Formats: sequence, C-alpha cells, structure tokens
Amino acid sequence: MAADISVLDPDGPDFDEWYAVYVAAYDRPFDCPWLAVEKRVNLTDDAYNLKTALVARANGRVVAGGVAVLPLQDNTNLAYLDVFVHPDERRRDHGRTLLDALSSVARDAGRERLFIEGMWALGEETSPAREFLTALGFEVDLIDAVRQLDLPHEPPEAPVADGYTLHTWRGACPEQWVDEYADLRRRLISEAPSGEVGLEDEYWDAERVRSEEADAERSHRQMQIVVARHDSGHIVGHTQLMFPDDNPEVYQWDTLVLPEHRGHGLGLSLKSAAMRASADLLDGRRRIMTYNAASNGPMIAVNEQLGFHQVAWCGEFIRDI
Repeated sequence: MAADISVLDPDGPDFDEWYAVYVAAYDRPFDCPWLAVEKRVNLTDDAYNLKTALVARANGRVVAGGVAVLPLQDNTNLAYLDVFVHPDERRRDHGRTLLDALSSVARDAGRERLFIEGMWALGEETSPAREFLTALGFEVDLIDAVRQLDLPHEPPEAPVADGYTLHTWRGACPEQWVDEYADLRRRLISEAPSGEVGLEDEYWDAERVRSEEADAERSHRQMQIVVARHDSGHIVGHTQLMFPDDNPEVYQWDTLVLPEHRGHGLGLSLKSAAMRASADLLDGRRRIMTYNAASNGPMIAVNEQLGFHQVAWCGEFIRDI
C-alpha cells in the first residue's frame, strides 16, 4: 500500500509520532538522533535556510519521514535531504516515495542537485542506506570517518605554541570578535577536504553568529567555544563542543586552523583546551562524536591523539534532479 505524503507542521499534532519514527529509525550504535526540542528548532525556517518536513502515513500511522533543507544565502543550486523509515516498515517503498516527494520540493524551488548522507558500520562494505541511494542514482561524493571518544577521558597536555593565545566562551561570542569569528566560520568549506559537488563557502556574518547562538538557547544546547589568537591580534582557529541538555551525547563540531597558521599544533591545543574548559559539562556524559573527511589525515591524527576511535563511515551522496 502506497503511503500518503503530507507536509509536517513541527508545532502540530503529528510531530510527536513523526519524531518517534525518526528516533526508531536511527537505532544503530553509532547513531545520535537529535532531541525533540532540537529537531523542532532545526525544522524552523530562518534567513539562511528554508526547511520542509514530510510525513508518510500508511494504514493510519506514521511509517516514515523526511526533510529538505534549501540554502538561501549560498549553495542555492542544492537541496540537502534526509529520509528515514521505521525499521518495521522498510522495503515497502516508503523511502522511495518520500525521496520522490522531497525531490519535487527541491525541483519546484529551482534546485539542480540533491545531497544526502548514508552511514554504515566500520568493517561493512555497504549498508541498506547505501544500496538504497545507489539504486536511485546517487553517487558517493565524499566519505567521512565517524569517530567517538568514550567518556570519562583525560585529554592530553597540549600547551599552545609561542605566538598564540587561547580564549574560550560559552553563549555569546564577545562583541569585539564577532565579525572576525564569522569570517572564520565562513571559510570552513574551502579550507577543509571536500568532494566534487563544488560546495561554496557558507554565508556567515555577525548576524548569523547571533542567530546560531539564539537557536542553541532555544534548542537547550550549550556551546563551548575555544579560539586561537595570533600575537597580531587576529583569530586564526577555533573549535566547538556542543552539549545538548538531558542527553549523554556530546558533539565535536567545527574545528579549523587557517592554512598559514598550521604546523604549530593548534588543532590539538584547541580541542584539548575545549575539553578542559567544559569539564563540568562533560561530567556524566557517555561519549563525544565527530566526523572528518577520510582524506583529512592531519585532523584525524589530532583526533586519535585525543583518544577518538573510528566506529562508522558516512557517505555524502549526490544526484542531479
């Protein structure tokens, strides 16, 4: 029986059932589904992305869901997709039906390419997600290594190199640094390994930094930020640890050191300092999760020095509409 597809209102009565299917679908040991409050905020339109969530119903109940995110300030030829199906409802074409519907959303918005992720366990050559996407014409553009750091864990000593200082904050970025910090955030795509899809740098300015901070508060997240400043006074690197409230998971988000300041051990210093600065937030947590392009040898070496070990692969898949 073909599923009925409709648009989900994140504040409407279907959200709880949709979210329960989402959590059930991400049930592997390396999966880290967002909390409900985080997911609601993630589905809210803003000045940078339009989001459309779809719900699939069969026999009167939710069996699958999906999301299309359409960037508004950068990469405006792309649509970022996610599709999930309840484990008891797989291999019944619900995923294909949802993907077709999300593709229509992207096409109607003038997008040209689809971008979606699929994960598989370490040691596996493939997975149902990879086979599903490949059968629908998607190709792997980049493979990321997924690593975790089991907690509690004492980070290694990593003093900052001469000529640099580290600064840390939670909540709002200090006003005197916000423009420079936004520019650092903007440069992540072009300064990190990427595939052939031709991703543009994301649009970042001070207003977007403040928007992200407001979203973190609405999502009940705490962010531990550490930046490296050169003696010239400029910010030359940063790292982010994200802590959801009421969740044992921790997420190592962006880490970037500008090319002209690499080779001084700043990546390790930044990450180690972030763990030490957030010792109170790490207390009682289960693990820290992070992703890196499998080709990013220097950052992988830093993560391994910190004690991370690989648990899965994540493929970034693309297809023209």
